[in-house]
Amino acid sequence: YQRRVRGKQLACTRCMKNYHLTCLNPPLYKPPRGDWTCHQCTNSGTTNRANQVSSTSRNPKNRTGRSRKEVVDMRQRRPSTYNHDLCASLLDELKNHDCAWPFLSPVDRHQFPEYYKYIKHPMDFETCTRKLEGNKYATNEDLLRDVRLIFNNCHKFNEDESEVGQAGLALSCYFEKRYSETFRR
Repeated sequence: YQRRVRGKQLACTRCMKNYHLTCLNPPLYKPPRGDWTCHQCTNSGTTNRANQVSSTSRNPKNRTGRSRKEVVDMRQRRPSTYNHDLCASLLDELKNHDCAWPFLSPVDRHQFPEYYKYIKHPMDFETCTRKLEGNKYATNEDLLRDVRLIFNNCHKFNEDESEVGQAGLALSCYFEKRYSETFRR
């Protein structure tokens, strides 16, 4: 994968997560030259996501040598990796944030039919809440992925300067900070 900059975002070349330049610590005002890795990947030594995807798609066993079913079973046996109350509290905090209004419920198909042409995996806080209440999350990271999907979809569909784009940027930065504070590793 190549370093990708879209608008004011920068993608980590290892985990491919997008970061707003101004949300980084310290904030960046111009994208760096060449490959860039986020702070988490630099500290943890995460392998390239492209290698992970290609190796797991060729082999039904993942990089730990376990099948996908075994990994799911392990998640169910490890309650320490999931804290329902903290996830619910964090989600409520996000829903009550001033910038949450565009993400509270699914995008209206009749009002924005083109949204579903561009966004193949829509997500919103109402759906996250249903999944949380239905015990669909096995780990804290499952909630993290869904919330990040909300902001990635927002960035794909909305201009950064638009009202919704600005709300997504602000709430994304707030969420990343609160998630790291809530679920310290």
